[in-house]
This record gives sequence, structure tokens and C-alpha cells, in this order.
Amino acid sequence: MRILVPSVAACAAAVMVTTFGLSSSTAAIAVPVNPEISSSPLTDISDDGLDEIGARASSESTAAASNRALTNVPGLLRASGATTATNVAAGPMTPHSGAFEAANTGLTDSSAESAEDDAPGLGGPSGPATDAAEDPDVSGSAESSEPDETDAPVVGSVQEETEDGTSIAAISEAVDVPSGNPSVVGVTYEGDTDVSFEVRQKAGGEWGAWTDLEIENLDEGGNGTEPFIVSGADGVQLRVLGAADAPAATELVLVDPKSSAGDAAAVEENQPVLPPQADAGEQSAAPSDEAEVPATDAANAAPADGASAQNASYVPGSSSVQNTSVKKVDKPSIGSRKSWGAKESMRNGSADYASSVKAAVVHHTAGANGYSAGDVPSILRGIYSFHTQGRGWSDVGYNVLADKYGRLWEGRAGGLSKAVIGAHAAGYNTGSFGISVMGTYDKAAPPQKTIDAVNHVIAWKLSLDGVSAADRTTLGGTRVRTVIGHRDVGQTVCPGAAFYSKLGGMRSAIEKMQDGGDTPEDEKKKDDEKKKDEKKDDEKTSKTPIEKKYEGNVEQLGKPSGEEFKIAGGLGQKYAKGHIYYTKDTGAHIVKGVFDDRVDEDLLKTIGFPKTDSKGGLTDDGQYQPFQKGSIHYTEATGAHATTGILQRYWKDKGYENGHLGYPTGELTVEDGRAEQAFQGARLVWAEGYGTTEFSAEGDLNADVEDLSPRDGGESGEPGEGPSDEPSVEPSEQPTTEPTEDSSPEPSRSASPEPTTTPSPKPTKTADPKPSKKPEKSEEQKDEEKRAAIIAEAKKHMGAPYRWGGTSPSGWDCSGFTQYVYGKHGIDLPRHTSAQKNAGTVISAEEAKPGDLVWIPGHIGIISETKGQMYDAGSSRTNTSKRSYSWMLDRGAVFVRVI
Repeated sequence: MRILVPSVAACAAAVMVTTFGLSSSTAAIAVPVNPEISSSPLTDISDDGLDEIGARASSESTAAASNRALTNVPGLLRASGATTATNVAAGPMTPHSGAFEAANTGLTDSSAESAEDDAPGLGGPSGPATDAAEDPDVSGSAESSEPDETDAPVVGSVQEETEDGTSIAAISEAVDVPSGNPSVVGVTYEGDTDVSFEVRQKAGGEWGAWTDLEIENLDEGGNGTEPFIVSGADGVQLRVLGAADAPAATELVLVDPKSSAGDAAAVEENQPVLPPQADAGEQSAAPSDEAEVPATDAANAAPADGASAQNASYVPGSSSVQNTSVKKVDKPSIGSRKSWGAKESMRNGSADYASSVKAAVVHHTAGANGYSAGDVPSILRGIYSFHTQGRGWSDVGYNVLADKYGRLWEGRAGGLSKAVIGAHAAGYNTGSFGISVMGTYDKAAPPQKTIDAVNHVIAWKLSLDGVSAADRTTLGGTRVRTVIGHRDVGQTVCPGAAFYSKLGGMRSAIEKMQDGGDTPEDEKKKDDEKKKDEKKDDEKTSKTPIEKKYEGNVEQLGKPSGEEFKIAGGLGQKYAKGHIYYTKDTGAHIVKGVFDDRVDEDLLKTIGFPKTDSKGGLTDDGQYQPFQKGSIHYTEATGAHATTGILQRYWKDKGYENGHLGYPTGELTVEDGRAEQAFQGARLVWAEGYGTTEFSAEGDLNADVEDLSPRDGGESGEPGEGPSDEPSVEPSEQPTTEPTEDSSPEPSRSASPEPTTTPSPKPTKTADPKPSKKPEKSEEQKDEEKRAAIIAEAKKHMGAPYRWGGTSPSGWDCSGFTQYVYGKHGIDLPRHTSAQKNAGTVISAEEAKPGDLVWIPGHIGIISETKGQMYDAGSSRTNTSKRSYSWMLDRGAVFVRVI
């Protein structure tokens, strides 16, 4: 997690220049596993990396990076013992650093009584840098009526900035990650830095959003970021943001923890919920899986608060300030280090101990939440390897980790019942118990079973020293509650806003257990008994889930027809006005009207069973019904059509029905490695090797831009020989799987869709078999044909090299390209950008059509057939390409018509 404090030390990062395997230890797990760590420099801009789709996309953290004026430096922790805590003023709060109770300090106390509000960041993002113009006519001699083009940006320079103007100091190429198991990535570097680090994942050939990697600098080991869990992806990419250069010796570290034959057994044996192990109020000796630590492992430094470090002879419960009202809580089931394959030879040194545990600090690890139960041991090995081998730490930073399935796992070695000093909260490790939930919990809290497990282990751990969850204590010189989130003692998002908001209820649950109340295991037993009783009652009534659903919907469904029947792995029942479909996973839901007309067994096999009844209230009086792997959308104008898989995900990314694609107008077809579906605004096509692309819907593109290129074949949506057969966006990466998707998020319902127009009908032939002559084309038709020809000409030269001052396909600059393309079709343009702008008529953005020009001082391009994109010769990095002109809009773009 990012610690924002003044520098007190700077340690050199461990630099790895080759891939190496860690030594195996047959004593650790039944089947030895050799995690593999590799590293590569991350100090320069990779041309291949910058050319990846979305490499310059903005993120939640880029605004902060553009105005960063702070130093992320080592904290106050040492592996061999904690130093006396030092109170320091917190640095500036970044917009992505979460909410804090006070803007000028990170040493706050979490509140159980009030919810947390996001606090605005200090400072704002700076505007984009102003560079020199690339065009040869920009030399300070422009006409006085034009803006001073010497201040215009070099078009190539925007390639080294994000879309919102943040400098990219370094970016990696796309890095392949293991396909058979999760992996861990992170960054190490030397010295201090004022940059930030971001990571993104690629799955199914498409990149996800950029995510901030929080800096986690401690006195233990070298400087670097927290480990980021990668799961369900086939590639990652990292970048460094900020005006400064990437710090010295910056390395991208990738850990492949491998999978083990013992992982499944470890998960199976470590059940999320087990019966209580001992009678309440009795404290037994340390379990057999906790080996005694020799006395030579004692800490050699004095902990904070005057507490003395202890060796292995420390006995839990020896604190002199024990709260006698706290009852001992039974120890929950915790998977041992041996069970998840921790190689003890990788540890650097031995454990250190405090005199007692006074507080618990709750964390999340960050990274992917989509891991499976069987992935957990592998992820634990990855974090362990990154901490010890990548960062040079002595051991895992957390005392215990929890997964999203409600299982607990031993982290730092030294004995679970002992007051082991971890490495999880700089300056507050001595006397604290660090527990971290695997995953990211900013927007959604962990499942209740995981929260229950965290509550139980904290209740048990604090009860060993008679500490109540209702108390306050002094930790690291600061007065805090005994159960806190990491952000209460450091400026960090950890444990995530959604998880942090649960702390008040967690304290109450922990206090209840410490007062002799039920543990989560006890509550589960009662819940199981209750469910058994309910099941018996249900069996007595002899009503199926479908019959129960029908009871409250008799009028809208009408009379049943026939008996319940099996269909597509579930059950169905026909009624006069629709159906009810049921599976154990989805429950029973009604399908009626236009949705019922559309649903059959084949569709259920494709998109699964309904998750809810149908819903209305969409744009244009639309309705929709979500299914397990897709959805059906309906409007009177478009009819009812199902979406699923990769094309639905693409539609979602474009805003569902509220975006430029509008509603689906046809059915999904999949054949020979190609998936295709028509929407109001475009025809989407996914193909092997090309990813998802947009083709123009016949006669109509979004924003009323018409594409009247001739087609050979005549049917709507079929490609022909004309230029409209080209994809309307650049091809994305090749997916590695069939175009399917496990789930279908419900669409956003906020904004209205962009306007679309109904294409004009194609002219039909007259009944006269021998017309005397062809009708003359109107001026408007001639103009449209010329526009189509210009677009076709521009497409021919995609990839032509950029050369400043050039005017031919062998090499040209932006104005040389536009002059050549228009000249091929009888339109003579002047040589330079300013003169080309003055050669036409300035029009509004709403009037702009394909073939018009878009201009800013120093650069010019040809508006393409795709909304928001242009053809241009931008720089030696992009050469001649089709790309977005949104960055020009930010600089006051002018639209010009010369046709």
C-alpha cells in the first residue's frame, strides 16, 4: 500500500536480470514446486508497448500523476525489530488515495458510527504540455490571423502522454503471463521517486483498464510496489507516469508460482467453516503445526511504546494489562504455511516478537478477485516469492491472509499464537496483528463468509491477550481503536472503501464473540438447522419453486398448460401468457411477451437461464431481461434480440443502448471463427486474428454521418468490394478462446443514446426494361461519391511512413498526406496546414462529414467514416494511421469543408 511520509531511508532494490528457479524443499509440501521469477528493465518507452491498443488511455490515477509533488519513500519498519515510532506529517493526499478523516494527517481513527465519505484530492491535473508544431509551415512566419503555431504540439509528442495529458515516463511491451495458474507482478526500483506505476491485464485478446500499483516502501528490503495478483489473463503491461524519468534500476518483476498437485488437497483440508475446537474460556497449548522457534530468533531491537521484544518462550496471555472481561475465543481453522507450499529456505532470517498483541490491522492485497479456490495456494506462493525474492523482505508481510471463500491461511512464520512482528503497516507493526483479504475491495466488500472468518481470527487473536474489540489502545505512539483499517495509520486506500465501511459492524461482531457469543461456526450450525427445518416445511407443502413463483403471478401468466418439463439443463412450465424457467443457481423467473417469443431451448443453451424477470425503463421505452450469460433487449423499432459473449462485452464497453451502437437489430451468428451481430449504429464483427471491429451499418453511421460507398452484393450489412468493406476501427488483439462469456453485467441506464437516423431506401429499378438513358446524378450525389472516393484513397495509404516535409506515399507529413489524397480526386490544396484550413469553409462539429478536414495549429487530418476518428500522418511512431482526434478537440479543433 502507498505510504506517503518523508524519507528516512533508501535501500537499493534487488536487481534481477535473468529468469531463475527457486530451490525446492521437499519438507515444505508433498510435491515440490519451484516458483519462477523473471525481471526486465522498466526505464524506457517501448515502441511496441506504446503501440498496444489503449496504451495511452487515461485512468483514475493519471490526474494525480500529472500534478504529483510528493515523494514515496521507505517507511518506519525493520525486519529484525521495530524502531521507536516517529510521528510525521502526512504528504499531499492524492485523488485515488481514498477517504480520510482529516486532510492533513494519515494517523486517524476509524469510526464505527459513521460511513466514510470520499475526500477530494488536493490540487488538480495539469493541462497537456505545449510542444512545437510538426508541420513545416509552422516557423513563426504564419499569417497574423492564425494562432501562433510555434506553440502548437508536436503530433508525435502526444504519443508519450496519456489521453488526459499525463506524461508517460516508461512503458513496457505486452508481457505474457502463465496460462495455467495465477501469477504476481510488481515493480522494484532504487532511491526516491515522484512518479506512479500502473498495470493492466489482457484477457480474450482485449485489454482491461489501467490500475494504480500502490508503492509499498519499507525499511525491509528494497523499494517497490505492492504485489499485484494476475488471474484469468494472458498478458500484462506496466507503465510509469509522471513528469520525471523512471527511477533508477526500475524493474518489472513477474512471479510464476506454478501449480502443485498438493494445492487441491490443501484447499480441501482447510475448510472455511469447522466446529469449535475447544471449550470457551480455556486456553490450550500451541497447536502441533506451530513449531517452537529457538531462543536465538529473539528480536534485537526494542519495540515501540516501551514494549520489549520477546523470544520463543513468550506465552500468549502474559500481557500485564489484560481485560479480564474478555473471554477466550476458540481458534478458527487456519491453513499452515506447509499446506500452501511455503519454502522455509526462502525466508531471510527469523521471526521477531512483541510482548503482546494490542490491535488488529485489516488490509486487502489488491489485484484480481476472479481467482478460484484452487488458485489460492499458488497466489500465496506468488506473494511470498515477490516479498522475499523480489523485494528482499524477510518473509510475507501479513500474519494471516484470508481468501474470498472464507478460508484463513498462515502468513509470516513464527507461530500463530505468538505476537509475531509482521511487515504490514509502517511504524505500527510491533504489537499489531496484520490480516489481509486476497483481492481488491474498493467497490464491493468481501463476501460475508470471508468477513466472518476475519472476525473470528481477530476475536481469537485479541482474546489471547485479553484485548476487547471495543477498546482503544496506543500503537506506534498513536491512540487508535483495537480493530482498525490500514488507512487509519497510513495514507492508503487499503483495505478498500467498501471493506473499510464494514469495520463498525465487524467490531460489534468481534466484541460479541469475546463476550461469549456465537462464533461464525456456531451461527452456521444454527443456520444449517434452520434451513433443514425450512426444507422439511417445504417438503410438506410439496410445491416446486416454479409453483411458488406462479402463486403470486397467476393473473399475468394465465392458466398453466401441461406439466413442468426439462429443458437445457433446467426446468420450464408453459402458461397461457408465457413461461416460468428455473434452475437451482438462478431460481424461478417469468419470461413473457416478446421475450417469450424469442426464448427457446437453443437460446437457453447459449445465454443460460433468466436471472430476473424482465425490466423496463430504458431509452426509447426499451425493455431487457438478463440471463446467466447474456441478455435480451427490446424496443418497438428494433424488436427483441439476444446478446452474449465477446460482442456483448464490446457493446457494454461502448455504453450499451446509451452509446453510439444503440440497440441490437439482428441476431448473433457464429461460424468459421467469425462472430457477427448488427446494431443500430454499426455491425460488429469478431474474427480470428482481428478481434472485435465495427463495420458501417448500411447507409448510416452514428452522429448522422452517411457512408454511401457502393457495395457488391446489395444486402444490408454484407461487405462488398468498395471501401466500406474495411473495418471502421483498428483491429484489436486476437482472442484465444471462442467468443463466449460467463456472466453478463446489467447495462447502465443513465445517459440517452446518441441519435441515429433511418437510412434512406436504396433506389429501385423501374419497370421499363429498356430505359432510354440513366438519370443524371445530383450535385449532392456527386459530392457524396467524391467523399467516398477520398476515404477510399486515404485507406489505401495506411502505414505509409511519416517524413517531415514529405509529400508522397514514400514519406509525408500531415499536410503532405491531405494534399496528396485530395489532389488524386481533383481538389488542389495548398501545401501547409494553415493555408489548407483557409482554403475551405469552417463548419461546426455537428455538420462535419467523412472527407472533411479537422485542424489545429500545426496539424491536420481527414475525418473518417467512424465517429471521432480521422486519417492522418501523425508522427514517425504512428506513420499514416486511423485514430481518434479527441486530443485535438481539447486543443480547440476546427472543422473545415473543401468538398
